[in-house]
Order: sequence, then structure tokens, then C-alpha cells
Amino acid sequence: MIMPRILLFIMMLMGFAMTVHAQADQQAPAGGKELKKSFLYQWTDKKGVVHITDGLDKVPKKYRDKAEKLNQPEREDADQGRQVQGSGHSSGFDTGEADAEEKAAWQQRMRDARERLADAEQKHQVLVQRRDELLRSWGGPASGRLDERIEADKVEQEMKEVQKEIDKDRNDIDVVIPEKARKAGVPPGWLRE
Repeated sequence: MIMPRILLFIMMLMGFAMTVHAQADQQAPAGGKELKKSFLYQWTDKKGVVHITDGLDKVPKKYRDKAEKLNQPEREDADQGRQVQGSGHSSGFDTGEADAEEKAAWQQRMRDARERLADAEQKHQVLVQRRDELLRSWGGPASGRLDERIEADKVEQEMKEVQKEIDKDRNDIDVVIPEKARKAGVPPGWLRE
């Protein structure tokens, strides 16, 4: 999960560096202005989104102490106010709200599966109690109360069906939903509340 983001970030940084270098070559006068060293700053917000900007003053205060300085040659007359990348997404738009909605959707998926599991487990307990009551009242073949034994058998069949629901819900919680989230590139923490 982290590796694809790191690779994406490295590719974005390399693409930016090649673009800046190509623009500097095209715009340089014959005499050539000297390049000065300027710095890009990279930081990661609390959602794990990597940001890059060209000034430490553009890094939010709470992330400044963790911002990493990146070397980047630029021409003297380059626009120093331009922000390189607004977020870890290539479009550069703020995705905080979209991420929050997506996180809420994944958490709701897990909540629904847990609720289904709890309901099925409760139903199973009720069926176990009902079956046990029927078997106690049956008293054995000599009692002549065969209807309780038949009812107990029906309850046992229903218990098997409910157990299948329990197994499916546990599999959804432990395997299916986390696997779908992994394939969708969702941070593992999004599945926890």
C-alpha cells in the first residue's frame, strides 16, 4: 500500500524535475542566467497524502517541523509563488472531503457486516436455547411426544443455515472487505473505527 504511493510520488517528482529542466533549457538566453538553488518542501498530512510546495511558508504550521527539504534548481526569474502540487493527487485539488466520504463508506461497510454477524450470532443463540428446551420436554422415544423431537430437528436445520450466515459474515469482515479495500488502495486504518 505504501510502496505504490511512494512510487507514484517519485514518478511525479521526476516528471516535475524534467519539466522544470526542459523549460529552463528552452527559456535560457544565449548568455544564460545562472541557476540558483531553491527548495521544494514535502510533507505528509494526517491522511497520508503527500504534498509538495516551493516554500516552507506554504506548509501548514502543524507539519512544518516534519517537512522535508528537497533540492530543486530553478532559474532566478522563476515564479517563486507557484505551488507545485496541492495534494498527493495528480489533479492538485483538495481531496479531504472526498477522502472523508470514502473512508465513511468503507467504515459503514464494515459496520454493516459486524451488525449482520451480531444479529446472526444472537439468532443462533436463541435457536440453541429453543432446541435444548424442545429436547428436554421430549423426554425420549417412550414419552410419546414426538412433535417436540420433530420441532427440535427443524430448529437444528435452521441453526445450520444461521451458522452459514455467521461464517459468511466473519469471512466478509476478516477477508473479503479488507481484500477489496486493499485492491482499491484504501489505507488499512479506514476499516477501523
